[in-house]
Amino acid sequence: MHPELTLVTGAAGFVGRHLCRHLCRHLAGQEYDVRGSVRAGARERRDGIDYMASGEIDETTDWRPLLEGVEAVVHAAGRVHVSRERAPDPRAAFRRVNAAGTARLARQAAEAGVRRFVYLSSIKAREVEQKGVDAPGLDPYQISKYEGELALARAAEGSAMETVVLRPPLVYGPGAAANFALLARAVGAGWPLPLASIRNRRGFIYVGNLCDGIAACLTHENAAGRVFELSDGAPVSTPAFVRAIATALGRPARLVPCPPGLLRLGAAMIGRPATAERLIGDLVSDDRPIREALVWRAPVALADAMAASVAEIEPNRR
Repeated sequence: MHPELTLVTGAAGFVGRHLCRHLCRHLAGQEYDVRGSVRAGARERRDGIDYMASGEIDETTDWRPLLEGVEAVVHAAGRVHVSRERAPDPRAAFRRVNAAGTARLARQAAEAGVRRFVYLSSIKAREVEQKGVDAPGLDPYQISKYEGELALARAAEGSAMETVVLRPPLVYGPGAAANFALLARAVGAGWPLPLASIRNRRGFIYVGNLCDGIAACLTHENAAGRVFELSDGAPVSTPAFVRAIATALGRPARLVPCPPGLLRLGAAMIGRPATAERLIGDLVSDDRPIREALVWRAPVALADAMAASVAEIEPNRR
């Protein structure tokens, strides 16, 4: 299957920007016509991409103008996880965008005759699937992403639209913000990091590898109806990930020992327990199904991916 026109939502976001460029360059040797949705702005064609505004994403968004002529959708837009949530009702705020907003887009996509819909979920949705949405300790973001998966399945039921759900782990790459950028700048500045005692296993994915996996899911017949986890390959520990950043920056990794329990305690005292867990805990992607079904492997190795990822950060190091 080779869609002639692909809609990428969240085209102004980190993953969306990279994905639009990736699809424009080539996909299975064939150029794609890409339409990117952004929240606001006049319609324009730039760098081979047709940008259109969707407005705010929720249960009322009218996607029909953006879906005209579209054969495939990659839904990368959504309310993202933040360390300090300011919404008065975080669960409702996440659900409105990531669940109800996804349901609205999926229904209108099915009605418009879209052949395949790829939904960018999160590796954290797996825990919700295993425990249930009302289990204690789950955060609103991961609940809403899993509810988005369910909403997509319901919207596509009885239609000809094929669905694919992707659950990536932490995505890094050029222009990545939040935790990756902070970590890379800390390494570049030579700050000592109390991470040497951590012995964990986590999955990561370079944004270029994620785009390649998405492209495979747009075309491969074996992707239809599947939920896939994907990653760069073998899991790595947090200290190993930091060392990869340091190597790419040409800097030493100044890792100092500190008991993980003490790190957890300190993070809890400042109201950031989730941040500590992302550094200390295990979270391994099971990418065996996508490797077997699609014969897919992440094409960019960790060292090369990290070199590309820190290129924009390197001039700022001291």
